Amino acid sequence: MDFDKPGRRERLSQLGFLMRHTFSIVGRNRAILAPVFAMWAYAAAMVAVFFIGLYLIVIGSGGGGWLLFGGLIMAVYKYFFYNRAELTLSRLTFDTATGATPTRQDATKALAGLKAQSRRLALLDMAAAWIASRKNKEGGLMGMLLGGMGEVWDLVNHFLVPAVAVDRLNLRDGIARLKSLKNHVPETLIGVFGIDIMGGVVGTLMGPIYLFGGLAAIGCGLLFGDALPSAFSAGALRELSPDIPALGPIGPDTVFNWFPVFIFAFLGFVMHGLFARAVTAIKVIYFTLFYSRIMHSEALDPAIRADLEGYLDLSKQKYSSAGVPA
Repeated sequence: MDFDKPGRRERLSQLGFLMRHTFSIVGRNRAILAPVFAMWAYAAAMVAVFFIGLYLIVIGSGGGGWLLFGGLIMAVYKYFFYNRAELTLSRLTFDTATGATPTRQDATKALAGLKAQSRRLALLDMAAAWIASRKNKEGGLMGMLLGGMGEVWDLVNHFLVPAVAVDRLNLRDGIARLKSLKNHVPETLIGVFGIDIMGGVVGTLMGPIYLFGGLAAIGCGLLFGDALPSAFSAGALRELSPDIPALGPIGPDTVFNWFPVFIFAFLGFVMHGLFARAVTAIKVIYFTLFYSRIMHSEALDPAIRADLEGYLDLSKQKYSSAGVPA
């Protein structure tokens, strides 16, 4: 199986295309949004706990250490929380595609008894996250190998989620199903079977925000340093170097304050978390419909079955192994 990675332009094109078509399935049943909102709430709360803890430590108030510990616990538990939410989302998507209007409670009942599969998926996600962190520390062939392993797992994971949520398979049977899945993929979809859908799109979009937002935060820290909380003050610029020239309102006596950078970092992490969960939700919906189209075509609502071809085919976008349109 070939796992092609789209280029930057293709990532953004895929995102826009899949977002537009995802709204059509969500419009049939708004309950699909429930697990997405749950993931957003968890992501925002986790970041808030971390940053409130840091803020309390900087200003010298008590309780900051406990909040950081709580944030660490949330950072570990998120893999289990997110995987359960993704399974719920996948089940809601499948049931909606068959013409039903299930609630989140219905999906929860349908997933009863799948805690072991959910935990194993979460543990594998944790391992993949560790591999991704090692990729940035390793160079050469090892770094490339670790990076490839992470990308392959991301794609395999999104095929396994519907296999577990829809057919209640264990991971071993799910992987066996994945191996044989390609033999049942319609010719119109075979070109996208091995594509890493929207690979790296979060970093692609957040990069410019981090760059320009970070520069703006530093500018605010220089221009308004005297008026901001003193606990975040870094002192006058002359303390860094007595030869710093004056540039407009900024000179050697300008006081730099880290508080705007701290606020921007908080907002940036929240945005990153929310956007990452939204992208994950779109991928779960896409791969669930992909899986359903192949393995349960007869169960799909005839009203949407024909429309799925163009959606799953990514609007007939064909990619070469380099990730560019052929």
